Order: sequence, then structure tokens, then C-alpha cells
Amino acid sequence: MSKEAIIQKIITDAEIRANSFIEEQKDKADDIIAEAAEQCKTYYYAFKNETDKAAADIAARAETVAELDAKKIKLAAKQKILDGVFSAALEKLLACDKAELKKLLIGMLDEAEDGDTVTLGKRQKGILTVADINAVAKRKGIALALSDKEGEFDGMVLSGAGVDKNFTFRSEISLLRDRVETKIAKELFA
Repeated sequence: MSKEAIIQKIITDAEIRANSFIEEQKDKADDIIAEAAEQCKTYYYAFKNETDKAAADIAARAETVAELDAKKIKLAAKQKILDGVFSAALEKLLACDKAELKKLLIGMLDEAEDGDTVTLGKRQKGILTVADINAVAKRKGIALALSDKEGEFDGMVLSGAGVDKNFTFRSEISLLRDRVETKIAKELFA
């Protein structure tokens, strides 16, 4: 074999090996690219599922918060109505004529105990007299006194033996509210 033939053979063999090596590397590159594409796809779907779940969770929380806010607003409106009902009851009580107020105050005196002092509110002063107090005391067989002082309230306070009994109209309406508010709410809002 001539020198040129040997050189040509070496070149040809080198080209064959180079082409073979290039093909192998192309196949490896294609495999790597395919694997990377598969990993990207897997990551994409996993991320998409997480994102979809997170979006659904956020939407559900937003809906829950909106429902709670609506309930709060509705409750506040109901509370305002009930406040109005009991304010109107207090106003009606304050607007009673003297004869009705006298009956109410005498009825409250049924809770008096021996030795109590009766203090009337400014607007109720003069509705009950010492004679009225003495009549209740005689009927109950106890000693009662009418205070010369007047309270900064509407209604009366019975003071005695270290304990005051608060019969102010505000406290009576408040006690009434505690007892009947649920019933009234059911009737109004059911």
C-alpha cells in the first residue's frame, strides 16, 4: 500500500469514527433533551396542580370570609333593630303618665326589705310620697324611708344593710332584655 493510500485510509477511518462519535453524541443529546423535557412536563403538571389547589383554597377562604362578613353585617343590623326595640321600650316607660308610674314604682317596692331607704330619680320625685312609702311598709310589716336626695337616673334604688337594689329603668330594661332578647329575635327574624 502506498503512502497516500495509508493516509487516505487513516483519514477515512478517522471520519468514520468521528461521524460515529457525532451520531452517538447526537443520540445522547436527544436522550438528555427528551429526559429534560419529561422532567419539565412533570414539574409543570405538579406545579400546575399545586397552583390550582392553592387558587381553589384561596377562593374557598375568600368565600368563607365573605360569608362571615355578611353574617357580621346581618347580625349588626339585627342588633341595631333590637337596640331600637329596647330603646323604644325605655322611652315608652319614661313617657308613662304619673298614675302608671306610681303603680310601677309601688310594684317595685314589693322587693324592699326592712330598713331600706327609697331613692327616686329626678323625674320620679314627687310621684311617690312618704304616705305611699309608709302604706307599703305597713302592708309588708317592715320599716322604709324615703330619701330626701334624688338620683341622676330614672326609676328608684332601694338602699339598706350594705346592699343596693337597682330598680332604675335602664337596669330593668337591661334585665328584661337579657330574659327576652332571644325570644324577640326569633319572632322578628325567623
